Amino acid sequence: MGNARGDIKMHIPPYYKKPSWQAFFIGVLVGVVIGYLFFLYLYGEHTERWIEENLTLEKELKEVNKEYELLKKDTDQLSEENQKKLTIQDVEVKLLNAKQLKLDRFTTLHLTDLIEDEIGTVMGQNIESVHGQRELLKRTLENKIFKVNNITYNVEIVELTIYTTLYVSVNIKIQSS
Repeated sequence: MGNARGDIKMHIPPYYKKPSWQAFFIGVLVGVVIGYLFFLYLYGEHTERWIEENLTLEKELKEVNKEYELLKKDTDQLSEENQKKLTIQDVEVKLLNAKQLKLDRFTTLHLTDLIEDEIGTVMGQNIESVHGQRELLKRTLENKIFKVNNITYNVEIVELTIYTTLYVSVNIKIQSS
């Protein structure tokens, strides 16, 4: 539906030609530019602070990780030492009457080795569990017959000390055949 005179076209008045509107548009443009520059400045400052804080935190994290690894290593080392302290590490046998029986060094050494082999199963065991088995350990040794150079020996436990080293003091008895 057109008009008899022709189509009516919308016409936007040329406000950009008026000095008051030109000042307004320039003000808006300058305001946008200043606002954008202000935004870039604040964003740059914030980003710079964030990067600096991030680098500081990374450095602190590395230091904390180093300290953690050292502490972990120390703790593991102490744990191993404590574990060793709480288990039997060695067995020492002392023959109390070897001189009275006039046993030679070879026989004494062989008897000591046999006794150590017999009770060597306690090596690496917890001190508390060995302490609980001490009577069984005594009976096992006292009932065992040791044979060296076709001579049989029995032992009588005089003293049994349980620590990281198991100390056993025994009297030797020669069994008659």
